[in-house]
Amino acid sequence: MKETSFQKFKRWTTLSLLNFVIVSLAGVLLRYKIEFRLPLVNYEHLLNAHSHFAFAGWISMALFTAFVYILTENRPAIKKSYLFQFNLAQIANFGMLVSFLFEGYGLVSISFSILSIVFSYWFAWQYWRDLTKSNLPLLVKYFARGALSFFVISSAGPLLLGYIIENKIFDSNLYHNAVYLFLHFQYNGWFTFAILTIFFQTLYSKKILFNEKNGFLVFKLLATACLPAYGLSILWTHPPVWIYILAALAGFIQLTGAVLLIQMIYISRKRLSPEFPSVAKTFLLLSLIAFSTKFLLQFLSAIPVLGDLAFGTRPVIIAYLHLVLLGFVSFFLFGFFLAEKLLRPVTGFWRVSLILFITGVLANETFLLIQGLRSIMQNGWASSGIFLLAVSLVIFLGLGLLLIHQIYHRKSIDNKLPVE
Repeated sequence: MKETSFQKFKRWTTLSLLNFVIVSLAGVLLRYKIEFRLPLVNYEHLLNAHSHFAFAGWISMALFTAFVYILTENRPAIKKSYLFQFNLAQIANFGMLVSFLFEGYGLVSISFSILSIVFSYWFAWQYWRDLTKSNLPLLVKYFARGALSFFVISSAGPLLLGYIIENKIFDSNLYHNAVYLFLHFQYNGWFTFAILTIFFQTLYSKKILFNEKNGFLVFKLLATACLPAYGLSILWTHPPVWIYILAALAGFIQLTGAVLLIQMIYISRKRLSPEFPSVAKTFLLLSLIAFSTKFLLQFLSAIPVLGDLAFGTRPVIIAYLHLVLLGFVSFFLFGFFLAEKLLRPVTGFWRVSLILFITGVLANETFLLIQGLRSIMQNGWASSGIFLLAVSLVIFLGLGLLLIHQIYHRKSIDNKLPVE
């Protein structure tokens, strides 16, 4: 029986989930390596493999799936170019994973990284063209174009990083600012605008009324602030005063956009609620809380004392990174995939997988926050590593069970879209 487009999207979602499980396993090994001997594993190599695969293997592949899904929702088939892109990107992602594990930053890993970037350019170009010809609402097109633009801009970070490493440029500030360049335009650009693209298209597709004018205002605020908000990531270098002022202004504009979006959602809550299953609503609500916290923390980081404490405390940085990756982005994607049935409904015993995942993420943020606060107060927490290892195992177990559930029930058929 020929695979329908909807079945392909379910397969892509499951493969993206597989990548997430691998990311989680790498996280467990990292936590284990900190506390116990694991001589066969190089910590720095594993850390690089974990971070690159988290961004490219899980988040970007999941967003790729959602983006192509909303573009293809009312069409009979997925364009062949997207099928090629998904498969080739997976090859590049696993190439990065393995090469980073064995050599860290080296010829092979950098080559796969560049290949991954090339595929991202191809996807951005192809999707932009198809977006122009699509009948998607104008607001959705705006957010999608913003997401694609910042996706491309973010690639300047790893390209600069590769140049620094290959040419042995020993400048700590330049190195870290290249990393923050990538992180900023991924977190505040590609991830944020992509999720809002998916969110607003979901409102349109489910015919949920909302204040469209305010939607465009949210776009203008976040898009205007995104470029100068990079200044928030370099305040730790103590730049000139005007950069502090510009960064603080950008942080305030971003926070204003976030507040306006939350207000829109609150006003439309009664129309939103019936359109989503309870489990999807839980994930989307948690994502919204993380989204709000993210922009509040960014704005507060413009205060010199708070900014120095944040950037000077490793657990705080890691907590923020996980707040966005797991809390904001992953929770939203799970909510969307469950609402659209791209992840098969989780019932009975298998609900424990989602409970474990949510519990693990919330506990991870809590323990990192406690560790960070005690570090700031110079009151160490000797057993923090064991607690963080435990919650990383909980997250891995939850994701692993969810993946097993998806594979176990793979024969269930949903012909939502016609056969190609």
